[in-house]
Amino acid sequence: MKVRFSVLMPVYNRAKYVRQAIDSLLSQTFSNFELFAIDDGSTDGTLEVLESYGTRIRVIRQVNQGPEVARNNAAAIAEGEYLALLDSDDLLLPCALETYDRIIRSCDSPPLIIGSMTYFEEGQSIPAQTQAPRPVELLTYPDYLSKGVSVGLSSSRIVIRKSLFDEVGGLRNSTPETFHLDDFNLVLKTGTCGPCIFVQRPCTVAYRKHDTNSIRNPKALVDGILALIRTENKGQYPGGQERRWARYACIGGIAATWIKYSWNRGFKKLAVQLLLGSSPMVFAAVCKKIAAYARKSAPPMVLPDP
Repeated sequence: MKVRFSVLMPVYNRAKYVRQAIDSLLSQTFSNFELFAIDDGSTDGTLEVLESYGTRIRVIRQVNQGPEVARNNAAAIAEGEYLALLDSDDLLLPCALETYDRIIRSCDSPPLIIGSMTYFEEGQSIPAQTQAPRPVELLTYPDYLSKGVSVGLSSSRIVIRKSLFDEVGGLRNSTPETFHLDDFNLVLKTGTCGPCIFVQRPCTVAYRKHDTNSIRNPKALVDGILALIRTENKGQYPGGQERRWARYACIGGIAATWIKYSWNRGFKKLAVQLLLGSSPMVFAAVCKKIAAYARKSAPPMVLPDP
């Protein structure tokens, strides 16, 4: 039987969290998957945790090169029809892969699925109601750039057909210092491929809030957004002039979020730097949001019970 999902999880100095991430995979209600845990040069005992699972997971070792290189290395040998990305401090909820499989079977193998995410604080339990069985509700768009909902993206929410990942050249081979916004870069690279499915319910991913989340580093995030803008200005994202406004709105949405975040937390120079670099894109994002308010949203599609 062909493997349905290859789960790609880079790990760098996450001995504190990675066991819970792996256990969330091994307790899935859907079993046709393989897990690649890529140790990215950890120095804190992470490798020992990974090796304790024996043959239940596939461990890859590399010198510290960052999560994009790690995922590319695993994707090169992955056998799954789809790649599911997971960060080593997040969790997949028990029905996640089963939900994605139902969507694949019901929606003619879409190239891109964006999961639904809940949040929990370090040291706290995931709210029980988010883990209760629910009907699968989803929104379908012609492609990612056509989406009519605001999405707080995370790598852990992305499920992508491996053939598409290979077609766009995978992730960037960025460094550990410059990988930020790898999730947005990937969806922009695949932004004209469709249909794109957004899971509304049930929740599939649990995002752990803690002191070393990448969002705690505003400068790195601002630099990551500016890197997206440079890539866009070089014409390296698909869609040409016809989809330029949609790409602007996508980048402008995340830029506006981080302008506000940086300003409110006293990083005013960063906020001004980002505003100067992204103002046309922020304008596009605001226009798209206003237009969204003016039109009636389509109700979610509910998949029939299996």
